[in-house]
Amino acid sequence: MTGHAWVRRGIVASALLATGAVAVMAVGAGGADSSQAGYRADGTTTGTTPPAVAAISPSPGTEATPAVSKAATADVAAATAPPTAQAITPAVVAIPPAGTPMSQAIKMIQDQAASALAANPTVEPHDAVGGPPAFPVGFDFGAASPPATAPSECIKAKRIICVDKTTYTATVYEAGKPQWSFYVRPGDARGTRYQTGEGYGHITHKSRNHVSSIYGTPMPYAMFIAWDNSPATGEAFHLSYQFQSEGYYGASHGCMGVGTEAAIKRLWDTSPKGTRVFVYRT
Repeated sequence: MTGHAWVRRGIVASALLATGAVAVMAVGAGGADSSQAGYRADGTTTGTTPPAVAAISPSPGTEATPAVSKAATADVAAATAPPTAQAITPAVVAIPPAGTPMSQAIKMIQDQAASALAANPTVEPHDAVGGPPAFPVGFDFGAASPPATAPSECIKAKRIICVDKTTYTATVYEAGKPQWSFYVRPGDARGTRYQTGEGYGHITHKSRNHVSSIYGTPMPYAMFIAWDNSPATGEAFHLSYQFQSEGYYGASHGCMGVGTEAAIKRLWDTSPKGTRVFVYRT
């Protein structure tokens, strides 16, 4: 699931104060404010707190328990580990030139995020950028195009949500025909431990005003998925404020973050419990 950007920024700022790297902190702080403006689905402005949501206590049938590969103890250790100088060095995200195919442009930004996260997984790479969200030129959260071709799992189903990790696109199919598509941000760039599940799955339960029991972050419109053959647990489609503020220079902790409330609300309204999901690569 998505990490809490504000907590991460606090870690960076503390480390900077301890080392005296004031100049670096100034860049990170500026980015934290500027990256939020105009991207929150609730309409809040820079420096404000996301809308209050009711915390959901984890219990059977309410929130899936993280697998061993996503153990909370490991996350606590990661959160308390001091960031390295490499991780807090100001970075510049290379935005692909206009005209680059959208899926290729997204991958180029995700590859940069993957490198930054591999260098130090305790610090969000976007915290050191000091700039706006990193999206390809012409990107629109809800303007994804259905794939030209799709696996038989998608076109033979009565209704299914298919996600192509290669194009970062989710498409809803009905009677074998694509109805609409939108972009998602998975967790693969964060490494194997947070790789989003693949293959068949289905929506087990929904939580409108969910809060992550591990990360404490809001997950509005959460629709949790149980995978048929993947050990990944606790993953969901949900509105992601981090996706909005970071763009593709970042990654979820396994969930498929959606950046537009219009798309996630439409998915929520039309995807009852039991809806099939299929995640693949082309």
